Amino acid sequence: MINAKKIVIFCCAVLLFSSHLVLAWETMDTDEITPGMKGHGRTVFSGKQIESFDVEVLGVLKKWEAGNDMILIKIAGGPLERTGIIAGMSGSPVYIDDKLVGAVSHGWSYSKDAIAGVTPIRAMMDVLEIDSRNRNSAPTGNDNVWSTLLNSQDPNLVARLEPYGLFHEDELFENTKSQQPFILDLVPIQTPLVVSGFDHQSLSRISPLFGKIGRFSLHSSSGEDGVPADLNSFMPGSAVAVEIIRGDLSASAIGTLTYRDGNDILAFGHPIIQIGNTDLPMATAVVHTVLASQDTSSKMASPGKIIGRITQDRRSAIAGRIGEYTQMIPCQAEIRGSLNVTYNFEIVHDRILTPLLVQMAIENALLATEKTIGDKSMTLKLDVGIAGRKEPVRIENEYFDSGPSWFPIYNVIEPITMLLNNEFKTAEIESIKLVANISEQNNIAFIDNVRVSNKWVSAGEEVLIDIRLKPYTQEFTSIPVKIKVPEDVAPGSSIQVIVCDAMISKMLEMTTAPGHYSPTNFEQLIDYFEDGERNNNIIVKIRLNRKGLTYMGEDFPSLPNSFLSIMSLSNQSGVTPLKSEMVKRIPTDWLINGKQTITLFVNNES
Repeated sequence: MINAKKIVIFCCAVLLFSSHLVLAWETMDTDEITPGMKGHGRTVFSGKQIESFDVEVLGVLKKWEAGNDMILIKIAGGPLERTGIIAGMSGSPVYIDDKLVGAVSHGWSYSKDAIAGVTPIRAMMDVLEIDSRNRNSAPTGNDNVWSTLLNSQDPNLVARLEPYGLFHEDELFENTKSQQPFILDLVPIQTPLVVSGFDHQSLSRISPLFGKIGRFSLHSSSGEDGVPADLNSFMPGSAVAVEIIRGDLSASAIGTLTYRDGNDILAFGHPIIQIGNTDLPMATAVVHTVLASQDTSSKMASPGKIIGRITQDRRSAIAGRIGEYTQMIPCQAEIRGSLNVTYNFEIVHDRILTPLLVQMAIENALLATEKTIGDKSMTLKLDVGIAGRKEPVRIENEYFDSGPSWFPIYNVIEPITMLLNNEFKTAEIESIKLVANISEQNNIAFIDNVRVSNKWVSAGEEVLIDIRLKPYTQEFTSIPVKIKVPEDVAPGSSIQVIVCDAMISKMLEMTTAPGHYSPTNFEQLIDYFEDGERNNNIIVKIRLNRKGLTYMGEDFPSLPNSFLSIMSLSNQSGVTPLKSEMVKRIPTDWLINGKQTITLFVNNES
């Protein structure tokens, strides 16, 4: 006869490792937790093997942030004695009496002791509830330093924390007689952002970008580990990766799985960026080693196979589902210069992350192949495929840069940002392709002087304008341009001729026709990008005394005075003034810089 106890153990094991179901653990609320309780946590220190570490409860901070409690623990075991809290441990489940109490999530920079904050499981389960209802919820901001006044907490808890030097005096109480004028600061444990395909210069430049939206420590990696995903062993304590770029370039945020109930999962115990509803690929991960540091020790890891997607990025946790997959945006960056290199990769589709990641990838491609300091002229061609639109959004222009900033890349990021965040319709980007032609030279020509064949003109007369340019380190050159005086120009009036570069032309137009920069529909927004002034054009503006207006983004020049008066007194918005002008564009072989102005006078004829 088979022992009944063995039968029970066998049945539990079958349920635990079934491909269809992983049992959710019984949980413990913070009201049941008292100082001195001991338990254990689970995480991966090496490979994919889940290991245990010891936990001792120091106390519970009550309603310390957004009405939620925070459990304070001291941890030990494994490498923790020499490393302290490890970046990548975020989400490591903590158990007391075999009940799940929460996830290791917070700590202190430069702390010598392995003291951690634990996000209670109840707060994390709220994120799963949000996900199940698919309800939009506004984020509470990007301030990741969470503080509490200790005079609102249990004095015994304060006494237990004091030897660790974890709190500081509150400046607001310096001159008072308050018994406990102290503040306790907690920050989310850093999230290792593991990257591959990026050189060291790229990493140093993009670190501040990610520092603005979360706590990340960037590390290089060899990429995906290539080992098939074993969902049966993907258990609380397993390393988990959230992929944001993959392909020739890759980047993944590494943390720890806290909770699994069937295909529903919770991890991290804090946000990645806190963008609410999201759609990010979720993968397994393998930990190569733990890098000990006096600042912040970190897991060195690589992402494994995609197994699902993250759907919520909230204050208390990230949540997702195994077996559901997200569509990423195929991207290609083709760099033609000292080296001809093409990068193919995919990035997540997100209003906030997509522009940032495109900038990160393109800057890396340029820094890896071209010089960083000195004269650089470039032509950038951008194609953005939009779902439901036959033709891609096409933007092309030329730029010059002499510093290490690669500032022209902003002109690629701006249209992507505005398309994803436009007010008219949801734009689903299907593809992004950039071609950058780079030359190591100064290709600027300055507008030095403007001469006209005749300053006194008549209606309908053709006037010759001689534009003198001074290319960098070259001789002066002249470009003749013919303009025709309008037939309906007013006798005795004047005509202002402005010869300028594309940037100055845009600034002038924002003054004379601001309606051009306030599109009223999606196609007008696209026209704004596609019809932008080319930097290699000489712009000749002929400004007349005729008046007009812009209504709902459309120009109406040369309107009758009676109609102008009616519209100027209109009781509706969308009407802005438009000064009448003719514009002529002359393509050149240089990047044009500067401005010159000359005035023509119309003969006073009857």
